[in-house]
Amino acid sequence: MIKNYMLDTNILLQNPGAIFGFADNNVFICGTTLQELDGKKTAGGEIGYAARECCRIIDSLREQGDLTEGVDLENGGKFFVEPDGVSEERLPKGFSISVPDNRIISSCIYLRDVRKFPIILVTNDIYMRINASICGVKEEGYLNDHISSEEGEYTGHTTIDCDSKYIDYLYQQKKAGKDGSFAKLPKKVREMADNEFATLRCGNQSVLTMKHSDGLEVLTSVGPVFGGVKPMNAMQIFALKALLAPADEIPLVILLGPAGTAKTFLSLAAGLTNTYLGQGDYSEERYRKILISRPNVETAEKGFGYLPGDLQSKTENLLTNYYDNLEALLSQQHEDPAQVSMQIDDMLETGVIEICPLNYIRGRSLKNCYIVCDEAQNASRSLIRDVITRAGVGTKVVLAGDINQVDSPNLDKRNNGLVYAMEHMKESPLCAVIRFSEENCVRSELAEAAIKLMKW
Repeated sequence: MIKNYMLDTNILLQNPGAIFGFADNNVFICGTTLQELDGKKTAGGEIGYAARECCRIIDSLREQGDLTEGVDLENGGKFFVEPDGVSEERLPKGFSISVPDNRIISSCIYLRDVRKFPIILVTNDIYMRINASICGVKEEGYLNDHISSEEGEYTGHTTIDCDSKYIDYLYQQKKAGKDGSFAKLPKKVREMADNEFATLRCGNQSVLTMKHSDGLEVLTSVGPVFGGVKPMNAMQIFALKALLAPADEIPLVILLGPAGTAKTFLSLAAGLTNTYLGQGDYSEERYRKILISRPNVETAEKGFGYLPGDLQSKTENLLTNYYDNLEALLSQQHEDPAQVSMQIDDMLETGVIEICPLNYIRGRSLKNCYIVCDEAQNASRSLIRDVITRAGVGTKVVLAGDINQVDSPNLDKRNNGLVYAMEHMKESPLCAVIRFSEENCVRSELAEAAIKLMKW
């Protein structure tokens, strides 16, 4: 049975190709959405790009026929533009027609009641789904962008019980290669993905390992790390191993987990090790600069042009978490807070550290850089894809965040850019994934208790 779907504007701004994502069913947009896309076409960053791309797609369909009568899509469905049906009389009292969401809902009611199309409104805006339901309109999220709960559970590490002889062997040899020794290991070890970590244990014995394409490596230590940072648990050992690996070995590292697990702290420590005053075994793998960023949820629609000051001053308030971590790292070298502050200013002034708004990364080609994107769960799939594809030769990308702390109104734990990148890159030999748990919190007993007990 053919179904009819009305796409909300936010669906197209997240994924212009969503028009083609409904198999052989009918896809509608309304006049309000066309006007909203027109209003976004000159916006900077991701929003403007998506609006322009969507307009190009619609224009190519317009050349094939009358959009109000429906144009055939390659997948067997039809695409319609519904220009009518906006009336406050179709809505409950208190729903103003001046609100774009209400105009779209009114068009849905018109299609259902007047044109006799049983319509389903597709939107990732939770509030709009609530309002549509109140107005009697069927609604759902755009499920094509969602990662299933089973798929999204990859952790990047595992614990494997095995015979003590394997642990003894690995401690002696420090690795198991493809010379035949790897084939003798337990099946679960041999089936691990490249760059996956494992704790092999037998009773009180255990060994930390990392799977490579050429075998299994024993992790006895990591470092040295900038500021004398030392890992406080096994998960931090795994994270630092991946973060300190040269860009030609592991160019993408994805860190997931709750606050207090040191995701940003470790990322900056590893970046400074190979960029600013690089030291020890890793000094040969320096990057030109560290680019730090995170999605700007509050101003993603408006663009930074509405804020006062230059680009750096516009983004500094978004990046205070980086400053806190830089202060913590540099305080281990300088006791004087004034010296720490001066050193951070020097890093910014000399370009060792660059603030790089995520929405403005499209179009850049970044070579020999170390990119850290924090709060990546608030970025869309297309924006995260843009960040990763901007990586040039010698560049390492670190994505960090907590998929359970999504602030963007159009994203959730199953369709945000962080979980999207993790799911699609997890088995690549160019990527390492480390998912921290609540037990890995290293802040304070109070912070650890709050993470565990103060849940919604």
